[in-house]
Amino acid sequence: MLAGVDAVITDPPYGDKTHKGARTGGNGHDTLITFQSITEDSFMYLCKQFVELAKRWVIMTCEWQHAAQLESSGLPLIRLGVWIKPNGAPQFTGDRPGTGWEAVAILHREGKKRWNGGGHHAVWNVPKVEGEHPTIKPQRLLKRWVKDFTDQNECILDPFMGSGSTGVAAVQMNRSFIGIEIDKKYFDIAVERIRKAQQQILLPYEDLI
Repeated sequence: MLAGVDAVITDPPYGDKTHKGARTGGNGHDTLITFQSITEDSFMYLCKQFVELAKRWVIMTCEWQHAAQLESSGLPLIRLGVWIKPNGAPQFTGDRPGTGWEAVAILHREGKKRWNGGGHHAVWNVPKVEGEHPTIKPQRLLKRWVKDFTDQNECILDPFMGSGSTGVAAVQMNRSFIGIEIDKKYFDIAVERIRKAQQQILLPYEDLI
């Protein structure tokens, strides 16, 4: 088992219904998500493992249905946050309102808690972005979480690394990073993105101006 992880910042798969309902394209008929969904039992098991592993915070985007079960399952849900997506996809059927947001589960093991966000609400209004991964999260959002929930030189784990956005944010904010990704295609993309971020940090000052 991994040891010495200060925080977990990750975006695990969502449930089967959400995956099947995710559509893209001009008419909303093209399948967006092709990777495997997660069951509620697996989600709860992983949350328990993450809390035991992380010395400090566990930050996860997740389905609101899963998030609603965390507290009743005895897991230390400190706050349920919201990522608002002002440019989120519309409801393609037009027969009901679109969603436009995602739940953010914020957990912490028992003991003293500290973050760098002051009195900021657990609400982040950040436009979604397009990228190499179908559910890529904005770099601006991840950098905010890295800044608020970790300190410099701490170690962040993302066990659902995708295309490496959390790793890039960690490098840019002077944190260590451990990433895990089952899909070789996205793993290779993540390694290259993180490598480029590291090179950018190491550039001489005159190359940055």
